[in-house]
Amino acid sequence: MKDLRQMLLDEDYDRIWKAYLGFLDLELSEFMEIQERLLLEQIDLLSKCKLGKKLLGPTDIHNMNDFRKYVPLTTYDDYADTLLNQRSEDLPSEPLHWVQTTWKGGKKPIKLAPYSKTMVEEHTKMFLSSLILSTSKKRGHFTLRNFDRFLYGMAPLPYLTGFAPYILKHEIDFKYLPSTDQAEKLSFRDRNKVGFNLAVKRGADLFFGLSSVLVKIGEGFESGSNSGRIGMPSNFKQAVKMLKAGYKKKIKRERLLPKDLFEFKGIVCGGTDSDTYKSQIEYYFGKTPLEIFGGTESAAVATETWSRNGLTFFPDVNFIEFIPEEEMIKEEEIEGYIPKTLLFNEIIPGETYELVITKLRGGAFVRYRIGDVLKCVGLTNVEDEINLPQVKYLDRVNNIIDLSGFTRITKQIIGDSIKLSGLEIKDWTACKEYGESRPYINIYIENGLGESISGIREKINDQMKLLDSDYNDVHALLGHDPLKLTILEDGSFEKYKQLFNNNISKINPSGEELAKLITCSDGV
Repeated sequence: MKDLRQMLLDEDYDRIWKAYLGFLDLELSEFMEIQERLLLEQIDLLSKCKLGKKLLGPTDIHNMNDFRKYVPLTTYDDYADTLLNQRSEDLPSEPLHWVQTTWKGGKKPIKLAPYSKTMVEEHTKMFLSSLILSTSKKRGHFTLRNFDRFLYGMAPLPYLTGFAPYILKHEIDFKYLPSTDQAEKLSFRDRNKVGFNLAVKRGADLFFGLSSVLVKIGEGFESGSNSGRIGMPSNFKQAVKMLKAGYKKKIKRERLLPKDLFEFKGIVCGGTDSDTYKSQIEYYFGKTPLEIFGGTESAAVATETWSRNGLTFFPDVNFIEFIPEEEMIKEEEIEGYIPKTLLFNEIIPGETYELVITKLRGGAFVRYRIGDVLKCVGLTNVEDEINLPQVKYLDRVNNIIDLSGFTRITKQIIGDSIKLSGLEIKDWTACKEYGESRPYINIYIENGLGESISGIREKINDQMKLLDSDYNDVHALLGHDPLKLTILEDGSFEKYKQLFNNNISKINPSGEELAKLITCSDGV
């Protein structure tokens, strides 16, 4: 098969569409046939390696039902010894790359995930599918081309997003802003800053990055903190734009926005809370971003399409299962309870699920809980003529607070920060809440410390920055201070325990739990 580069040179756009976006034409039964076929191929690979034999157990697995009946759900603890020691000989396929991510609350600071040659090729294809869709206005139409200028704002190597420029070069030629050679020498913050200024100077066609980063760039530009360091334009189109922008700023005395200086063909965004940031991105950049969903262990999982109102799963990257919300609740309430899963053709609109993946094409992860929570928003996408269930990404599982894709805050991080702050805070609970434009952490404590609220907040905030460098980056890179305190009356937590015969959850309590706690405070 020709690569994308050659098909673009040949202007073979119909063939490109079928190769990269053909999955959008699948019926649900066809999707499930692909899932089962690839799962059986993966089971065969697993049955021949040490890790696979351990995970599959002693029972012969012959079909999808056997697989779900006899193979247990797993977490990273089940793989840590093998993967962190990079024991390639124990895996179902030889890794081409080892991809890294943080392991918040885990036994080690990082997690490693192996990517075989076939997995890399499939991930590359799915990522290109999303890039093509970001430049598309309707089925069969797209404007992605060779040598498009690509402003790239994701985490560097050895994180998964850092591999993209290196794996894409085998398929298509992009002009990265900044170049990969230059980017390797820059910090994440400087790379985004240099890349943005190059985009203003030369123009940019594509952007891929965290939604929160793009909003931060827009805010800085609107406030004037980014707009005063722009060099001379390198082409006529940008010269015209800069003249118009100068007129708007100096003559009309209006604030500039990034869309005044350049326009993207497509914007692809990822990270927790992307849905929250979409309207702001459109305001600043004049383009509705296309959200993609994936992760280090799962690679590409799903992508939005033209209507931007639901994610469509890729059929051949992961075998997917879903733990219903009621099963997640049972697991919390009943010690030792093993939650049941549903298949893709069994999920129901309006219901919330935790995603479970089995990595296909020689991957290591089997019935793996990656910790992402989704909501089914429909069994089809009528507007885009897609006959597959659609989902929205909601957040991480309840024992983690994910902020803007930058950090995952655990109960341990908050508890240790309170302890190290020297404050005598016995009882607390914390949850993720949303302000007008950004998410934040709200910690509920009692008011008996004899210190000002601002002083208490500063001490806890400082310790959280020290304990978690990613949390510090939320402040340093996004300019966002995400910590809020809510002060309750003394005795509120004890009264809650007496009335409801239980302690409130330390992290992400339900809305009902919080309402009860606040009632206890009001009634003390």
